[in-house]
Amino acid sequence: MSLSNASPLNPSVALTARVTALSFLLMVADSYDVAALSFAVPELIRTWYVDKVAIGGVFSAGLFGLLVGSILFGYVGDRWGRKTAIVVGSLLFGLVTYATGWATNLNELLVYRFVACVGLGGAVPNAVALTNEFAPKHLRVTAITVIFAGYAIGGTFGGVVSAQLVSAYGWPIIFQVGGAASLLLAVALIVVLPESQSFLAATAARARDATSAVVRAASEEGSNSPFMQLFAGRRSFMTTLLWIVYVANSITLFALVSWLPVLIEAAGLPRSAAALALSCFFLGGAVGGLIVGYIIDRSGLRALVGSALLACPVVASLGVLSSSEALLLSAATVAGFFTIGVQNSLHGVAGSIYPTPIRANGLGWALGIGKVGSIVGPFIGGILLSMSLPVAQLFCAAAVPIGVVAIAAFFLMRIYDRSIHAEALSPAADPRPSAASA
Repeated sequence: MSLSNASPLNPSVALTARVTALSFLLMVADSYDVAALSFAVPELIRTWYVDKVAIGGVFSAGLFGLLVGSILFGYVGDRWGRKTAIVVGSLLFGLVTYATGWATNLNELLVYRFVACVGLGGAVPNAVALTNEFAPKHLRVTAITVIFAGYAIGGTFGGVVSAQLVSAYGWPIIFQVGGAASLLLAVALIVVLPESQSFLAATAARARDATSAVVRAASEEGSNSPFMQLFAGRRSFMTTLLWIVYVANSITLFALVSWLPVLIEAAGLPRSAAALALSCFFLGGAVGGLIVGYIIDRSGLRALVGSALLACPVVASLGVLSSSEALLLSAATVAGFFTIGVQNSLHGVAGSIYPTPIRANGLGWALGIGKVGSIVGPFIGGILLSMSLPVAQLFCAAAVPIGVVAIAAFFLMRIYDRSIHAEALSPAADPRPSAASA
């Protein structure tokens, strides 16, 4: 190829890169906000003299907000557009997260966390849907794990802010830094985030009452109800199994995210080591998601099943290794690799299961149902902590739900690999958006 004929960057590649980069930054903000309370908890307990069970209620309120936002904004994204839902959600969680720094008691903190997480829960499934619709079909799971690497990095930033600033400025600085950064990102999303061309095409087809393939496929599968379409045809079993995997993995993941710093301090290590352990957990998850997602795009859900099987003993070992800071940090990194790796790659799998007209809704329900586990995990963790059980037993309990993940993922694999995965690898798999979509 001559230099005169070379294009600096294919427009479709540029669009995919732009959407992926912005969604990545959104996940950084999302993760930072979700983890912010975890980093603030040790200081809150010391300054407000509150018990761990009460703090567990605040964790659960925030995660319930994520559930509400995921389901509500899933409908918004399929009705008014992915970009609209992402921007509104980002503005909401940015404003309320910043305001959280002025909370003066647990009741105020609970309300702030619930409202902020409604915005968070709304932005994420639409960012996943948008990235899915701009990515090449045979790399969609990988693309989603790339943006969710930002989720791990956001938690790492939270650890840095906690370790460096809380001693000087107090716990509110954690929320003020996160809220300000989220508002700046929302402005950038308004200016440069494109709308999904697949969504626009499907919307135009419905408006014209066209008999396009997209509209016909949706109508042929039965009910006009957006919810019932999640269970049409082969999706009946896939949706059920997907939800089981989400719930079970979320129980372990969010219990660890919520209580890991407190557990590490309870094992006798300093606060700085506790914050660093959670950062290592997120960092391992960033790498794990990328690797597991790439393998899924290449060979199907065997990587998901294998990751869950390996996660069980690794999570259980955290309590045994907590006597050594070096061993603990290594184990926390590996535990994040598998548990967050499963979660991040699962988002890509979910995005591939549902077609364009119901993708944001399907993702919203999957992420929302997953929040049941996110609510239950921290709440049970708080109860177990209040019982003064040995740290080793607490980590063993946290590993149990991952066994359920492995079983449900195995049966999901048998359906997904011979349908969705095989279709994605076929020569007829649809490409990325064309230059016209710019």
